Amino acid sequence: MPPVFPVYVAGVLTAPIVKKVLRPVVRGAVKTSVKLAADARRAAHEVNEELYDIAAEASAEVLGPREQQAPKEEPSGSQGQGQAQLSSKKPRPGAAKAKTNA
Repeated sequence: MPPVFPVYVAGVLTAPIVKKVLRPVVRGAVKTSVKLAADARRAAHEVNEELYDIAAEASAEVLGPREQQAPKEEPSGSQGQGQAQLSSKKPRPGAAKAKTNA
């Protein structure tokens, strides 16, 4: 009968060699994945900042004209005609009636 070489004996004998070879390979793979995750996180952060900048610019473009059209309080010294001369907008119909009634 040939000598029986149990599989577990082969595992016990080769484990230190496999450990020395596989440890650096596994460590390198983990290190690379950590670097890739950090790069992906940084790229996502930059994209997020760009989107916020674009949203802020779009809001300024859309809301900017509304803020310019909003009636501003007149200084106490200038009433009526002075405000009309400063503004390049055409007066609204009925605006004069509202001022005279107030």
